[in-house]
Amino acid sequence: MKNTDMSDIDNTITYQIYRAGRLLRHFLHQKLRIDEVQLTPEQFFILLRLYMKDGQTQRELADKILNDHPNITRLIDKLEKSAYVRRISDAKDRRSFLITLSAKGRALCESRVPLIKKERARLLKGLTEDELKVFQSILRRIETNLMA
Repeated sequence: MKNTDMSDIDNTITYQIYRAGRLLRHFLHQKLRIDEVQLTPEQFFILLRLYMKDGQTQRELADKILNDHPNITRLIDKLEKSAYVRRISDAKDRRSFLITLSAKGRALCESRVPLIKKERARLLKGLTEDELKVFQSILRRIETNLMA
């Protein structure tokens, strides 16, 4: 093999980020049991965003999770069909809808938040606050570079 800066792909930051992302996706399915309620991680993140701040537009939700608008519509359609969310008319803009959690959606989030807190503590065990801040800053810079 040619000796390049890619010769040890397992130790490249890009591969490690990719692998960590895949492991986190698997973690969501396994530990949070979202597959039991037939949700994808993307749908679950929409529910969590609404749990933290209910009544967002599809545009707000799409922008925050870096998702395209047609895809976010499909995700919300499925969540609405499964009775996790409702669309209500936006009093400020008749052309748009606010997405709100239903009682079923809120109950699901409330049942999973303790698990999220427990597993987050386990995942971040041994990392200091300063290390986490540096790591988040680096990830934000990588995201910015990717989006440029």
